[in-house]
Amino acid sequence: MRINMLLGKLSNEHRASLDHSPIWLRARERGMRWEEAAIKDEEIQAASRLLPPYAAEVLRMLLRSFAAVPVESDRLLKEIRKHSELSGAESQLGLAELEGAGVLFSVRKVWGERLYFMPLDSFGGWQRALFPCKVEPITTQEREYLMNGAMRGYCKPFGRQLLAAFSILGRCGLALTTSGTLSKKTIAKLMQAVDIDEGALASFGLKWPFPDKYPLTVAFILEAGFAFGLLEQDEGTLRWNEEMLSRWLMLEERDRERQLMAWVLALFLPASGGSAHLAAAMAGLQAGTWYSRKKIQAALEVNIVSEYTESEQRLDCFNRRWFELWHSLGWLEIVDREGNGDREWFVRWKAEAPLHDLISTSMVRYEPPFVTVSPNGELMVEPECPFWVRWELALLAELKSDEQVAVYRLEAASVAQAIELGRTSSDIKAFLVFVSGGEPLPTAAEYLLDVWTARACRTAFAEVTLLRCDNEEMAALVEQIPSMKAYLIQKLGKMDYIVERTQIAEIRQALKKAGYEPRKAVQLEVGAISTAYPQFSLAEWENQLRGTIHTEEWRRSTPAFIYEAFPLQHFELNGPCLKGEVPALAERDRVPAMWIKQFRAYHHSTRRELIEQALQWQTPVQLRIERELRSFVPEKLEQQDDGWAVIGLLRDQPGSSLIRLTPDMWEEMRLVIPGQDATI
Repeated sequence: MRINMLLGKLSNEHRASLDHSPIWLRARERGMRWEEAAIKDEEIQAASRLLPPYAAEVLRMLLRSFAAVPVESDRLLKEIRKHSELSGAESQLGLAELEGAGVLFSVRKVWGERLYFMPLDSFGGWQRALFPCKVEPITTQEREYLMNGAMRGYCKPFGRQLLAAFSILGRCGLALTTSGTLSKKTIAKLMQAVDIDEGALASFGLKWPFPDKYPLTVAFILEAGFAFGLLEQDEGTLRWNEEMLSRWLMLEERDRERQLMAWVLALFLPASGGSAHLAAAMAGLQAGTWYSRKKIQAALEVNIVSEYTESEQRLDCFNRRWFELWHSLGWLEIVDREGNGDREWFVRWKAEAPLHDLISTSMVRYEPPFVTVSPNGELMVEPECPFWVRWELALLAELKSDEQVAVYRLEAASVAQAIELGRTSSDIKAFLVFVSGGEPLPTAAEYLLDVWTARACRTAFAEVTLLRCDNEEMAALVEQIPSMKAYLIQKLGKMDYIVERTQIAEIRQALKKAGYEPRKAVQLEVGAISTAYPQFSLAEWENQLRGTIHTEEWRRSTPAFIYEAFPLQHFELNGPCLKGEVPALAERDRVPAMWIKQFRAYHHSTRRELIEQALQWQTPVQLRIERELRSFVPEKLEQQDDGWAVIGLLRDQPGSSLIRLTPDMWEEMRLVIPGQDATI
């Protein structure tokens, strides 16, 4: 669950308490609210230095053992006690501190158990704060290996891939089959439009509806459309939310890619197991710099993978699926190098990669010209060309090259498609003049447009299997086409002809060959025109340019086409666990104050009472052993024939392990209440 989703579930009192948590002091002084500070690396770094030691240790254990996966409270506490020196009370108090500061949250499962989780957009920042992975760039020798390696093919940035996919949905339409899915033809075109590696997606073990109909890549594309509110489902069909689509197309590219990166992380982190550590560490590296996979792995081993990490989890930490995914989303470059029986990967974030707090400073140029129109109908598109221009170009022209400078070409078929989807000759010309900076269209290009728009979509097939012309002149032209005579069964009125439904494909081809591209859709109603491809007027674009472009995060919380690994939104969000609910704090007044405030040499029977109380509260005790103060966490009391002994952890020394103490082995003692000074 992400912070923007949590905000809708927090009460005003709960939200205010997060703002006033002591660990966010620096953010508060800078006028920031919790939800702003909780996703910024520098504020998280400052907050980490203000965490009480036991809370910091609890958080380290949670991140190290469970990464971004939600965990039940009992399992978490058991893991903390097993692999740290914290007592049970210190662990509980640490959780309460973290929940009270909005570092962790919990939901209540059906049977009442707390399930702890960290907001997904905070995970990377906290891991980088507590486990800084300093990875050195490649050496001179490694650069030689790099130069002899094989670079993976170019992939477009994820936003550009989605734009291509959405434009196909616009051209093909959003109608669903009787099974409730897009047509096979549309699905095939979507697969061809993107560079996304289906294997990389599948490696995260994602589940999705209609797996027999939709490849995972198509489900991923549709999920993105729904997540950002661009697509909606309405009575068994899909439809565009044109207001949200317009906003998305108007975003600066860096903001769009940043939102997409955040969405990808939120979707994949909970499903990635231990490799979430790799994702967070990678996001902290410098863009434009080459690193070796071995050095990244070594840094993870030093900082995160501990001696108690299970072998399966250890291997998962170094899973390369994130590299594969980020490469196919156009954010990461990869070079493979093999030699002397060794295989190495070198990786580099592209300069424009939307890294957390390391966003590219390049600006989208909102003032035309964006496009150069050639006499032959070629359209040269500048790299800074905004998406709203590319959206319309994808309809008007065929994409020939989509490298740094994209090349489109106006063609009779693409212009006919635009006419069919609601554009007019004047619309097309006005758009091209505007995006080329007001320059008049080349005479030759304008002539081609006049010819194509004059001929396009002047005939249509109706459900009654009529060949319908738009006027008598066009009907006369159809009769004069030699190849058409065999298909015209009977003329109805002055503009329509009855034809065989089974011969529509042949008639369509004959008209196209003669230069008169018919409408692709078969009309269900007289005069009906498809509007599947949303159209935004130049006036609308200009109004948005003069105003503020909204960069709001996606707004839908429930995935439609990819199932969440842990759907936390279905559970009730708990209020913060209050520190006063920890038994040692809630019940401290039930024991003599001197047990807590003073070191004293008690009788063996009283020493046993103190140890029993410490066991009940799961708190440490302080012992004076050979005149030295030691911290001891009792685990078990043993009764013996000649007395008793306690087994526990003697802290404050390297390699601490369980030891057995008898009451005559220390001079003085007191109970320790975690988070409370002895003099209180």
